[in-house]
Amino acid sequence: MKQNYFTFAQRLKYIIGDSSLLSFSKKCNLSESAIRKYIREESEPTLQNLLTMAKVGNVSVAWLATGHDPFVSNADLLPQDTKNIVVTVPEIEFNNILAFTNNTLTPLEKKSNIITEWVLSRDWLYRSGLINEDLAIVQVPYNNMANTIKCGDIAVISLAKGDLTHVLAGIYIILLNNKLLIKRIQYDPIEDGYHLINDNETFKNHLIKQNDVTPFHVLAKIDHILTNISY
Repeated sequence: MKQNYFTFAQRLKYIIGDSSLLSFSKKCNLSESAIRKYIREESEPTLQNLLTMAKVGNVSVAWLATGHDPFVSNADLLPQDTKNIVVTVPEIEFNNILAFTNNTLTPLEKKSNIITEWVLSRDWLYRSGLINEDLAIVQVPYNNMANTIKCGDIAVISLAKGDLTHVLAGIYIILLNNKLLIKRIQYDPIEDGYHLINDNETFKNHLIKQNDVTPFHVLAKIDHILTNISY
């Protein structure tokens, strides 16, 4: 299992390994000078560059960015009593989120709709403020948030509480006009409404006021995005 490595620069050196900076930078489609600045801690990578380097280095984005990987790499190596160490989180189809949040499925139906179960570190969930949340994992099917989240990314989500009182800002999965959408939501107290924002500028943004005849429903919050998970 990978060590934590204290700094980002040390973790970057780890994934570069025996490769030259030039070779690694070409694989990442980045300049050699940019990689060198990251190692010297003269600059920090953008989210997109971080995602790219993690993919090329075959590590999770979480580990490269923080030194902590929320996913246990080999469940078979865990002690027999893992109750206080890990939490299992179901992976579900994106289109099944509504059924899971509405509790319209029987326990048997829920079980049959689970693709697989992921093993997450209880300590990581606690530090992320997610230990008491109703969590699930989905694969992102859209590109409207492409500057932040891209199609195919793995998302750790917390299923919604059922109202908008807790929604001030963040990226959410919502139901609008009977469609499941991913939007960045920002509450606007002046307009008394919510801005529904796409990080991909080719998509149109919207403002929906509290008394709008076309309300939207929050189904889940996207808490973390992890690509190219390495086991």
